Amino acid sequence: MKISVSLGELSEARMRYAKQMGAHGVALGAYALDSYNRSGRVDPEELKSARSAVEAHGLELFTLRLRPQATHDILTGGPNSQEEIDNVVSCVRAAGEVGIPFLYYNLTPWRSLPTAWGEMPGAPAPEPDSVRVGSGPGRYYRPNGRGGAVLLTHRGHLAERDQASTPEESVAPYGKISAAQMWDRIGGMYEAVIPAAEEAGVNVGCHPNDPPERVYRGVEQNLNSVAGLNRLVDLVDSPRSGLLLCIGTLHEMGEDTMGAVDSLLSRGKIFYAHFRNPKGTVPAGDYQEDFLDEGDLDMLEVMRLFKKHGFQGAFDPDHAQGIEGDGDSGRIGFAWELGYMRALLKTVMDE
Repeated sequence: MKISVSLGELSEARMRYAKQMGAHGVALGAYALDSYNRSGRVDPEELKSARSAVEAHGLELFTLRLRPQATHDILTGGPNSQEEIDNVVSCVRAAGEVGIPFLYYNLTPWRSLPTAWGEMPGAPAPEPDSVRVGSGPGRYYRPNGRGGAVLLTHRGHLAERDQASTPEESVAPYGKISAAQMWDRIGGMYEAVIPAAEEAGVNVGCHPNDPPERVYRGVEQNLNSVAGLNRLVDLVDSPRSGLLLCIGTLHEMGEDTMGAVDSLLSRGKIFYAHFRNPKGTVPAGDYQEDFLDEGDLDMLEVMRLFKKHGFQGAFDPDHAQGIEGDGDSGRIGFAWELGYMRALLKTVMDE
């Protein structure tokens, strides 16, 4: 078990930051690579150079993250869906050639939008007690953490209000998409991607639907429940098909979080984890992404559960709380998370 930091660029400063904060390695955004930005595919030689640059800082390259927009037409039934599938397959093969153990992609349609929620025509302004809007209806950053720390919050009644007061084309730019349509489209992708992952020796997966509402931005979501996540990893039977499991999003579903983690780990279906501890759930009507020591979960017990199953992946700090003096960078918040995670990891490894 190791600790990772996500990098969207291969700058010396970012890699030094990761090392200084105690990360063992990084998750690299493919969009840090020129070849990927030009063609949607990764040049293995450029990826090898990126790996060498990371390793020169005493870090490992754990994961390759594809751009969320890379699956736009796959998820929306667009004309370029086959090209996008071919691009994902090509990236999987490149990761295998370079020896990167895990690659993940986006399977939540609204995340593939090129325009942020706050920039959509008619999108609501921040609430009076909000710092700024979040990524969609009902999501606001509020200074309601301890000492006024800024937390991302999600309120069901605000999501309903925002959706009712915003033009339909902004709320649901793809129109209505059913869960059945989503399963059909993802299934077609998996029929190509999973065999390629097996050949390349690369684990692949995605993040659950966030927020895990039943319907969000016109989409009847299919990865917003434990049953949905299990169905996804079983679409094509393979040990290479699994998840980037966000512990926070899983808890926000309102099911048995620890039971679900235990089951998925026992099946070898968690390859990488976002280490987050929210307070509240979607069925309860609201949640906020709190500090690791103040959410609903006992994160020491979570870490122990991963150790029990011999987890070989990495934990990534996620959605840092807004700390005084940090602005929007999250550097202080992520540093706090990393320190807390290192303490938990040392505790369980010493037991």
